[in-house]
Amino acid sequence: MSELEKTTGIVEEEVHEEQISQSYWALVWWKFKKNRTAVLGAIMLAIFYITCVFFAEFFAPYPKELETEFIEARSTSFRFIDEEGNFSLRPFVYGLEKKIDKATRKRTFEIDTTKKYPIYFFVKGEETKILGFIPTRIHLFGTDPNDEEAKVFIMGTDKLGRDLFSRILYGGRISMFIGLFSVTVFLIVGVTAGASSGYYGGATDIIIMRITEFLSAFPQEPLFLALGAAVPIDWPPTRVFFMVTILLALVQWGGLARQVRGLVLAGREEQYVLAAQSMGASDRRIIFHHLIPATMSHVIVIATLKIPGMILLETALSYFGLGLVPPTVSWGTLLQDANSIRSIRFAPHLLWTVPFILIAILSYNMLGDGLRDAMDPYSK
Repeated sequence: MSELEKTTGIVEEEVHEEQISQSYWALVWWKFKKNRTAVLGAIMLAIFYITCVFFAEFFAPYPKELETEFIEARSTSFRFIDEEGNFSLRPFVYGLEKKIDKATRKRTFEIDTTKKYPIYFFVKGEETKILGFIPTRIHLFGTDPNDEEAKVFIMGTDKLGRDLFSRILYGGRISMFIGLFSVTVFLIVGVTAGASSGYYGGATDIIIMRITEFLSAFPQEPLFLALGAAVPIDWPPTRVFFMVTILLALVQWGGLARQVRGLVLAGREEQYVLAAQSMGASDRRIIFHHLIPATMSHVIVIATLKIPGMILLETALSYFGLGLVPPTVSWGTLLQDANSIRSIRFAPHLLWTVPFILIAILSYNMLGDGLRDAMDPYSK
């Protein structure tokens, strides 16, 4: 055997041993990275959580409640070339001029090409607090803060003259966080109840399964509407927020509990569980250290596919006025401003919230599908 063949054989053997020694989660990560759709969904969700949940105050040019005189103004797009054909490295926006439409008797705002306002990055603006406790006046972009007439509305304004882009970012914080927090409660209740039911059996199993059947006997949509209407209207927004989140989670945990119960029923007879029992491990340790971790691959997939459903439920309840209500800003409350023919006819830019909802839902679905495939790394 030549020296080259020996070297090649050693390299192939090392690679083969490395592949065999890879853990389950390493194989899951390796297969997940190969799915470009799932990676794209993960990247989009990371962008949403960075721009909306964590740093909305930085990316939003104005505070969510800042009112201006520009009522239902159309969007002002960034430009690099003016009407005369002159190119500028610094983007700018044209000013807005108020006019009265004599046919509809409606106040409108048209582009005034005689006024040019350059766009600056990392500018000082209205003081806000990142995550509610970190004060800052720095915003990603904006116009000259010393010029009161200089405004930039890249998605227009609402019926009170508030910047719609800023409000969409702030609304995304509430809607995305409700989806994540409600699914967390949903997982804690569903996994714990399902694991206890499958491990103990007997009366515990009967009681928990009858509760899940009772919850599943009600049509979901009327039940959500009834629970949303039961929330007192005089409650502060924070209390309503947590109540809506808990209601969304507590109504839907039954399906997950039944799935986890089936997995635990099959897993409690495995050798590692019997070994733990023979060594005197407590029931609590067996459930939380052996049985529940064995179901995590299934639970993670369920969670990623459940979050978009929770976001849509919150949006629907808030849209009908049964969830979060103004002045709390969420994607559902923002859609309330576009629930009339007049709004769609004269202010179609109020529907900018819809693409954000669709992209967030599609991103979660793409991530969930990718995780579902990656969790079975041995399949082709």
